[in-house]
Amino acid sequence: MSLATRCTACGTVFRVVQDQLKVSEGWVRCGRCDQVFNAIEGLFDLERDAPPDWNPPPSPPQPPAAAITAHYQAPVEAPADDDDVFHLSDEDRIHSRFFQPEQEDVDQTPAQTVAERDRVDFADAQFNMSMLAEVEGDNPSTERPPLEEPAPTKKRSAAKTAKAAKQPPEFLRDAKRKARWRSPQVRIGLSMLVLLLAGSLAGQAAMHFRDVVAARWPQTRPWLVAACEPLACTVGLPHRIDELSVESSALSPASGGASYRLSVVLRNRGSLPLALPSVDLSLTDPDGQLVSRRALSPADFRADPARIAAGSETTLQLLLDADGPRISGYTVEIFYP
Repeated sequence: MSLATRCTACGTVFRVVQDQLKVSEGWVRCGRCDQVFNAIEGLFDLERDAPPDWNPPPSPPQPPAAAITAHYQAPVEAPADDDDVFHLSDEDRIHSRFFQPEQEDVDQTPAQTVAERDRVDFADAQFNMSMLAEVEGDNPSTERPPLEEPAPTKKRSAAKTAKAAKQPPEFLRDAKRKARWRSPQVRIGLSMLVLLLAGSLAGQAAMHFRDVVAARWPQTRPWLVAACEPLACTVGLPHRIDELSVESSALSPASGGASYRLSVVLRNRGSLPLALPSVDLSLTDPDGQLVSRRALSPADFRADPARIAAGSETTLQLLLDADGPRISGYTVEIFYP
């Protein structure tokens, strides 16, 4: 079904959609004369019905001619001279009736006229030059400093332009730079510098770990000793407390009264010979109170040499004199000072 309606103002027939009519409640606007009307009143089916007859709306009544004449009064103009009317053309008559005469050219603007009117002329004024000189002498700061000449920017810009013109292009400079770094002389110099830096780093590492290096490679000990002479350092044995352990210890009274014999057995579990550690000995009474504490060095045990071979044991013994409270307990700990 194809619905259509006819405009009540101009009689134009156009299609409509039923959903749109429902939304607008039947009111539509004509696309030709913009008249708003109710489309449902003239709705018909284009496939089955013929368009309804259109009766143009009646025109509004015209006022009588007598009324127009009564209310209209023609403008009264002064009678023109027949000769002037005869000599003027149509264009001249229109121009004289609807356009104002052009203003004549003036020599000065209003602003210039006001400025000339309010100007005060002091052409006859005279000044005392001696008083002006005295004022300038009293106030030397009023003198204006000489103006500095402007910098020759043009010459500088021209010099910069000439310098930039003399320089080769950027890609040529890059090529020359790369070629310079790839030249044999530069590569040989860089290689020597790398070797020198690597040797310096290796020497610093050897001096820092000189004890371990001398213990692992005994043939390097003379070189390390010679290198340590100007540096006032020594080449000893490694200190690795984690690789040492106390296998057994004993504190027993010695013959003669208030003397005790201390015996400590140390074991080296590492693969390198190590220096003998110091022994921290603490003595306690029967109540567990600390009686005496002392740090015993390898020199106190008279150990010679003061070293423990790799994977071996050594026994340290010392005779102690303990005058005073009775000793019933002790503790032994090893450390490197």
